[in-house]
Amino acid sequence: MRDWARCEADVVRLMNRHFTRGRGGARIQHIVVHYNDADGSVEDVWNWWQTRKASAHYQVESSGRVGQLVWDRDTAWHAGLWSENLRSIGIEHANRRDGTISEACLDNGAHLVAALCRLYGLGRPQWNVNVFPHCHFASTSCPGQIYGSQKDAYISRAQLWYDRMGAGGAASASPAPTAPSSDIDSLAREVIAGKYGNGDDRRRALGANYDRVQARVNEILGTGSKPRTRAVDVDALARAVIRGDYGNGEERKRRLGANYAAVQRRVNELLS
Repeated sequence: MRDWARCEADVVRLMNRHFTRGRGGARIQHIVVHYNDADGSVEDVWNWWQTRKASAHYQVESSGRVGQLVWDRDTAWHAGLWSENLRSIGIEHANRRDGTISEACLDNGAHLVAALCRLYGLGRPQWNVNVFPHCHFASTSCPGQIYGSQKDAYISRAQLWYDRMGAGGAASASPAPTAPSSDIDSLAREVIAGKYGNGDDRRRALGANYDRVQARVNEILGTGSKPRTRAVDVDALARAVIRGDYGNGEERKRRLGANYAAVQRRVNELLS
């Protein structure tokens, strides 16, 4: 988030359809939590909602990146009941295949809940008081494990951020918890797949997890400074080269080191 206190998202990608301007005189009273049933980005959900008559105010990606798709002052089509749409804010979360969300998504999703509760005077976050799962209003499995195995962790984190934000400071002054090793591995593999871009874009998207994720990327690809006990993933390295992660010419040779010849052969195979 650019500004937690004012709930200014990292990116704004406003819907051009499937929402309603204004709230019909209703006041924001609570937050409804959703999951994508997919590992979606801000851009993904914007595209999905072009043909599906649905929307939400925010999307939280697996990296923790937050996007705003409908202004808080307007009505998103998300809860399944029009009366609830009018008086709620909808937050979507990217999820894994098993319905769980990453640590970065959980932390920033919960932080966003806390920030909205502060901004609109909704009180300390509590399930089924001022924070509701989508399944409370509709017959659906949404929001997956956010209201299952991660239910307590999610609301506890929201309460932690709410308390910190009321303790006299900008919540962003306290570093967000970093992801556990299992999530670092998942994030690293998503980086290798090209999901988080390069350079400053990758650093910004991964936030506090950047150093650990990049170190794990280097381990998987066999380019770190420590001796490797695992075989180098030549295919993954080749795909990273094709994306431009390792530059050209002498720079590529230097960065790939002893793996250069094998990787370059695989690059040539993939491009042939």
